[in-house]
Amino acid sequence: MENYCDIMPDATGWVYVLDGVQSPCAYYSYELALEAAQAQLARKGRGRLFRYQALNGEMLPVQAMSLARPPASMSF
Repeated sequence: MENYCDIMPDATGWVYVLDGVQSPCAYYSYELALEAAQAQLARKGRGRLFRYQALNGEMLPVQAMSLARPPASMSF
């Protein structure tokens, strides 16, 4: 079973979800949410497959080259 870290839009910004638990706060940008998730995973010493929520609700993998910016379908 693969482990996922989901980066999702929230009413107040962006959040990440690890092990079914949402980040304690929302982040102003996709990049900040992604960086916070990566830092949390580094502290736990685990790797994850990053995904984002598409406009249709489907969870799609984040490509390695796009880790630093939101996918085009999620730009606001």
